[in-house]
Formats: sequence, structure tokens, C-alpha cells
Amino acid sequence: MNWRNRRWSGAALGSICLLLLCLAVAADAMPPSHAPLTNLIIVVTDYSSHKPVFQARLTLQFPDPDSRLHKWISYSAKTDLKGRYTFSFIPLGPIVLFVTDPYHQSYGRKLQVTEPNQVIHVVLRKPQPLR
Repeated sequence: MNWRNRRWSGAALGSICLLLLCLAVAADAMPPSHAPLTNLIIVVTDYSSHKPVFQARLTLQFPDPDSRLHKWISYSAKTDLKGRYTFSFIPLGPIVLFVTDPYHQSYGRKLQVTEPNQVIHVVLRKPQPLR
């Protein structure tokens, strides 16, 4: 069969064009992420006793590096017996960290992840008595 002289039907050409359009849209919608990823280690301790805070709730938010709509990603976790938790695959750049515990004041800050395996120390104070 001679492929040069073959005639394509309108349906076949339409299917090929639709397939190429879908591939182009998919490639454009999912750009490769060039943001370097790292681990982020959070260490939570008590202000007075300097002991680790077990089961402190951590909420980490950061901009999605693949989003064109400036969406944010949010992760939640709890600290271990040593008051630590390691978040993996976090892009370098701005983050927002919230730390809560029923026996301490809440903590919330905007921070920058600037180096690989960065450690963030959070010190929680006891709640202030009511007067």
C-alpha cells in the first residue's frame, strides 16, 4: 500500500487533530516543577521546662509550585515523643506554619525555607491566666 496516495477520511483527521490538541493542552496544563524540594524538620519544645511537646498539631502551608492560579498546599501532622516531625518534599520558599496544643498558646508564623533539611525550632508558652 502506498501511504503517500492514501486519502484520510474527515473522521480520521478529526480524531488525529483532537488527539494532538488534547496532548498539547495536557502538556501546557502540567508544566514541570523546577522548584527544588527538601525536608523540613519542626522541633516543638515547652518554654519553661525545655521539654519536647508530644502530639502538638502542626499545619504547614506553602504555594503549589505547579499551580498557575496561586493555589496553596496544606499538610497536617503531629509531633512525636521527641517533639519532632519531618515534612518531606517541601519546596524552597515561603511557608506558613501553625502549631497548636491544648496546654500551650498557639503559634503561627510566615517563614522562608532557604536551605536543605532546614530545622525550625518552635517554643510554646503555657496559656496566660485569666484575671
